Amino acid sequence: MLAPNNSQTPGEATKVAQALESVVRGERLRIVAALASYCGDLDLAEEAFAEACGRAVEQDCSPTDWAAWLYRVSKNALIDRIRRVSAADRYTRDMLIEETELTASPIPDQRLALIFACCHPAIAATSRVALALTTICGLTAAQVASAFLVAPSAMSQRLLRAKRKLAGSGILFEIPDARFWAERLDAVLSTIEIAFARGHADASGRSVDATFAAQTLELMDLLSEMLAGNSEVHALAANLYFSQARRPARVNAQGQMVPLSLQDPAQWDPAALERARQHFALIDSAARSGSRAIQAELQSLWCSRESLRDPAPWVAVLASYDRLLAVEDTPFIRLNRAVAVCEVHGAQAALAAVIEVDAKSMRNHPVYHAVRAGLLARSGTTGEAKAEYDLAIAAQDNPVERDWLRARRGELR
Repeated sequence: MLAPNNSQTPGEATKVAQALESVVRGERLRIVAALASYCGDLDLAEEAFAEACGRAVEQDCSPTDWAAWLYRVSKNALIDRIRRVSAADRYTRDMLIEETELTASPIPDQRLALIFACCHPAIAATSRVALALTTICGLTAAQVASAFLVAPSAMSQRLLRAKRKLAGSGILFEIPDARFWAERLDAVLSTIEIAFARGHADASGRSVDATFAAQTLELMDLLSEMLAGNSEVHALAANLYFSQARRPARVNAQGQMVPLSLQDPAQWDPAALERARQHFALIDSAARSGSRAIQAELQSLWCSRESLRDPAPWVAVLASYDRLLAVEDTPFIRLNRAVAVCEVHGAQAALAAVIEVDAKSMRNHPVYHAVRAGLLARSGTTGEAKAEYDLAIAAQDNPVERDWLRARRGELR
């Protein structure tokens, strides 16, 4: 949490810090994107925003609009930094400063433009999504490394090279001409997908990451308008909106996590569900065999239930995972498939499927240990199940999921 000003009472300081932190999370991408589009340098934009955040915690009271305050102070900090560049660049930089100072006060929405810039083909393919994720979510190199199953030090080097390439290649921070969308679109979609997943992982909506889900849905809507006939876009939009529709049912009245197969369809968000079905219907038949379309199909299967009395669609889910695994073989897909295998063919068959997952790359991931723990418990191997639950609990930083894992471990005898 951002540190409060010591001149305030404890209660006032806490309220100011909480309000500021919420705005920083919610508006960071919009502000950084606007600044980067002005100066063409992501590092400068991020430094200016960080400086504004530092000044914010020194304020004696909250401004009427924290977002506008942060944008104005960030822009002024950016201008100060630009003025300190070498004399050789001063004329062109001053022209830029003069233009930015005349900009209207509302924060320009350059979020998609910044993501397209981060996904430029001049940047190594393996670094595009990682760079965009640090930009959208403000994730650390270690957090991004975890999503890509690589060492944090290796990810730090990738991000450093990508930022240097972005700053030194004259890449424009704007949405490119439609002719160049295709070469960047997959990385853009992957970025939105991972950012949404990070926000969606918090079923309670209590963590600082919970805002990412709403932000990425806004970006998805913008992208859907830009590329109204693109099946890949509609597939991801369907996937995200199906997930969003189920959000109200993911936690019960006691704040405890509810597994997918036990979520009550009566609690789902009908507006989000309708948006999901609209996007799903727009996926071209030729694209139905693609990875994103199959993932949307999986979501659609679960969201076809009208009540908990309807049987869980495990057989159809397993068939879809078999098709998905044929086009995209990842440890996470194998683990999810193993859960379906357990429901259709039993725990022993599922454990055999989990053996095929790369245990070394997944050893610090809670989902790997949680799946193994559940399967071992179902097979009656209680001692090993407890050990796997302990590993999953230690690796899980989401409090709701951690409580659910502790409850499952406590049920073992």
